[in-house]
Amino acid sequence: VNVLPSKYWCSFSIGDGQSSPHFMRYSGLTGAAINAMLINNYLGSSIRLENILSRKRVFQMSHETNWSNDEVVKRGTGYNYGVDGFLRPGAAYDNVIEYLYYKMLEMDVARYEENYEDDTLSAIFMLSWQRKFGSMFVPRGMETNDSHTRGLEAILLPKILKTVSNEMMDREELKEDENEPFMTLFQQYASDGPEAVLGEKTMFESDGTLFSGFQEEWDHDLKLLFEKSQASEETQDIVMEYMDRAYRVCEILNRSFVLARDEHIDGKRFAGSESENEPKSTDSFFSDFPVEAQSFASGLELSSIFGAISLSATQGSVTGGSVVVSVAIAITFAILNIPTSFGTMTNVSRYVNRQEEFRAEFSRTKMLGLERTLFKVLSSSKRKEIDDASNPLLKQVRVAYEDFVTGATYYDTSSDEIQESYGNTNFKDLKSVEAFMEEITSNFIPKRYQKEAYLKDKLVTLFAACIELAEVLENDERTGDEETYIEDEATYKAFRRMPKFTERLENSLQTGPIVYGFIRKNKKLSQWAIFAPLRLYFFLMGNFLLKGFSLRCGGLFNPISTEIKVMRGVVTALNRSLGQTLKKEAYDLKELFHATMESSIGMSLFFVGMWVFIFSFFIIANGIASAVQNTSTTCAGALGISGRNSFQQYQCFVVEGGAIVSALAGLIALSFFVRQFRHQRKVVAAINYLPSPPPSVRKIGSLAYFQSLISIWQCIATCTSLASIVIGFVLRFDFADFENNVTFGLAIGAVGAFGISIFLQLIANLGMLYNVEPSAGIDVCSAFWGTLTKKHRLFSLGRSEKSVMSPALEDRESWEYVAREFLTETRFDTVLGADRFNAVMQAIQSGDTSSWRGNKIFAKEE
Repeated sequence: VNVLPSKYWCSFSIGDGQSSPHFMRYSGLTGAAINAMLINNYLGSSIRLENILSRKRVFQMSHETNWSNDEVVKRGTGYNYGVDGFLRPGAAYDNVIEYLYYKMLEMDVARYEENYEDDTLSAIFMLSWQRKFGSMFVPRGMETNDSHTRGLEAILLPKILKTVSNEMMDREELKEDENEPFMTLFQQYASDGPEAVLGEKTMFESDGTLFSGFQEEWDHDLKLLFEKSQASEETQDIVMEYMDRAYRVCEILNRSFVLARDEHIDGKRFAGSESENEPKSTDSFFSDFPVEAQSFASGLELSSIFGAISLSATQGSVTGGSVVVSVAIAITFAILNIPTSFGTMTNVSRYVNRQEEFRAEFSRTKMLGLERTLFKVLSSSKRKEIDDASNPLLKQVRVAYEDFVTGATYYDTSSDEIQESYGNTNFKDLKSVEAFMEEITSNFIPKRYQKEAYLKDKLVTLFAACIELAEVLENDERTGDEETYIEDEATYKAFRRMPKFTERLENSLQTGPIVYGFIRKNKKLSQWAIFAPLRLYFFLMGNFLLKGFSLRCGGLFNPISTEIKVMRGVVTALNRSLGQTLKKEAYDLKELFHATMESSIGMSLFFVGMWVFIFSFFIIANGIASAVQNTSTTCAGALGISGRNSFQQYQCFVVEGGAIVSALAGLIALSFFVRQFRHQRKVVAAINYLPSPPPSVRKIGSLAYFQSLISIWQCIATCTSLASIVIGFVLRFDFADFENNVTFGLAIGAVGAFGISIFLQLIANLGMLYNVEPSAGIDVCSAFWGTLTKKHRLFSLGRSEKSVMSPALEDRESWEYVAREFLTETRFDTVLGADRFNAVMQAIQSGDTSSWRGNKIFAKEE
């Protein structure tokens, strides 16, 4: 609202422009409604002649407007600069400075100093607003960059003085002739700087933050301007009234900058959503047989048992010759197998989709990083053998630059200046690269693209890419063409292998859309579920049997899993040889290998579950047909194919096909239980290795031992069902002579063993696990304090001091790696439920070593 100049007025907003964090969101509309209500109250009080001459209503309206807008910002996005960048204001700095100046004028008019003696600035410019303006002036990554800070000062300083000069020109007292010399000098000072008026610029001590020393500088320069123009005392008082507002504008900018810098250091410049601040959940845990996959074994075991009962019941003799009873049992358990197998299919599909999402994310975000790391650990002379097209650091700079140009086109902003600067830069010369970086931080970010918050982020990304390149160029200048490292040849081969490896990985990804919540479309033919067992067999053969042969053939016959395994082995060996500088990359490849294998295993499980699902309907149809014809299922080997009629052939197909898929389900479930037992014993061994574990950790050890016994019972149940299926096969083909009710008895025995395992599981979950203290996550960290801190030191190696990333975020990333590697080695996930395991994982990721009591616990000597 534009109002006539007056000594008594304040600015206010109409509509949701000032309040809305999201277009047409409830919080924005609420803020607009509050603004409108406050305006109505303000005008209504004057119409009713209530305090019409009082500034109380002015203060009340100002205070309520600021409070409501602050509340709206918090409700909308938390603190206004989320991952999506919303509520990072984009405005020309002239308009921003003018707005801040009038907020200071509003503070004077409403007499905030009479109501908030301690901190009047925080009363009118609340913390969320400081974050809001900090996010506009200081993009993430520039918080500690002195070049950007000085460039921002150089741009904002004249704008503040120009705003003050324009306001003073409207003051009647300053329009008098006696004040013309001062006004002329001040306008020249505001536009041309102190050197043009005073002949020199006096420097004052600064702490490096935005506008930290300008009040002293301005006080000094104003004193000289007053002396030079012989300004009167009255004129000086009037001028200082305006300059006081300029000082407060600078203080607001300084507070916003300091807040942005401190939150950058603390890793809090995130989205307001707590989901961005919380440690990662168990979904980020990719390993051999992780948490989610452990539920598949029980589903497959149950499918195998139900299949065994249905198949054994189809033989009428086991029920005393009663076809009706035989059919009823077979159909009942076949019906039960339908939701069981379908649940296995859906759960496995979601699990596979999660593995594939991880693989796709790895390809997008970590492949180029792995290539860059391999390039950087090469010696200077070896790097010179690599052409520019294959140089990953130049590639990263080029990608960031092209992304910026694309973004500028999208936001309808010219990129001619940066294109010219980019074209004139020699990216193989250190000084040229440093000059380009200086122009980004001192010109492009704070000045040229001051309104475009998103483009500033892209410029920071380009700047970060240039930092990596400059570090390598600086190292090359310092070391020169020294002798190659002993690891050079292996590293060079691994680097040259990367393009083909990347291509193979990208071709193996499943990136189609997901429908119905679990079915992925647009798969390649080789990725269809029907070929999953063959694909898994090919992977296993490549990993364990054909590895040497395929390597001698140059990797021509390697499946993607073996390619990953070979690359992982090379990077792991280099990591050990180079002093753990490639530890993150080696672990990333380990997770990629596990995700690839788990995806393949998962599709094989889907294949088995699909056929169990299909044969359940076949068994139901067979039972109905047998009941109608009042005949039991016959599939005896003595009859031969020629001796069977068409219905008997169908019966044989159903029985033998169902037996095969049920046996497959049982075998896979058995392999899973064996893996689970091995991992549970790892937990027992890890805890037994501790000298004096806390009580909660001892309880986890007891629980792990008990869980391993449950796994044994599950193995017994699965083996019993398999025995029923195998003996049934032997009986039908007359390979041996057993009583017909043996198969049914074994199947019922499998049900009993399964029931015992379920009962024991209830005891474990509702008794032992329930009694584990809530502090178990921290207690595990305390017990393994030495191991965790050692891993953290190793994962923290190789950090760049020039990185634009928050130190706290880098440390958080290191702790995330520590958590995943430690839990992969100890496998607490096979003992604790997902919620308790998540608590342990998040406790490690927090890196809160102070809460772990800080007493290093040494392991027992072997």
